[in-house]
Amino acid sequence: MRLPRGFTLVELLILLTILGVLLTLGMGYLRSDRLAVNQAAQSLAAQITRARLEAIRRNAFVGLQFSTAGAGGYTLFVDANRNGSYDTGDTAIQSITFGQGDWGQVRLQSVSGASTLVFDPRGIAQALNATTVTLSNRAGTYSKQVQISPQGRASVQ
Repeated sequence: MRLPRGFTLVELLILLTILGVLLTLGMGYLRSDRLAVNQAAQSLAAQITRARLEAIRRNAFVGLQFSTAGAGGYTLFVDANRNGSYDTGDTAIQSITFGQGDWGQVRLQSVSGASTLVFDPRGIAQALNATTVTLSNRAGTYSKQVQISPQGRASVQ
């Protein structure tokens, strides 16, 4: 009768080496700045949907204005004077500033297209061309794009 054998020392060393290499390769995808950029992109896409729903709920013009100053950010607002931009007299529903707090590792890299998105009380986007918002980590080594269609629908690329 033969007793079951365990692994040899060489087999264990090979296994540990393979696991070490896989872990090293996988760490790039699990870095906190990548996760923060991904979460910020998903949050931005959700805020665009929120702007549409707020316009319908409030029966008012509601917009989202992007800013690239500093680390960038955006403001969700009620466009009281219906001029299509966030200015004096407009009520801010929510303001997000990148580069600080929960979004400390994220920056708004660029906005190609309209820098302001406004929905009318029916939830229809007003005079919007296709827009792409690019979010990146502070080092600029990783980025995500949020594509906004002319109808005001957002998707993360």
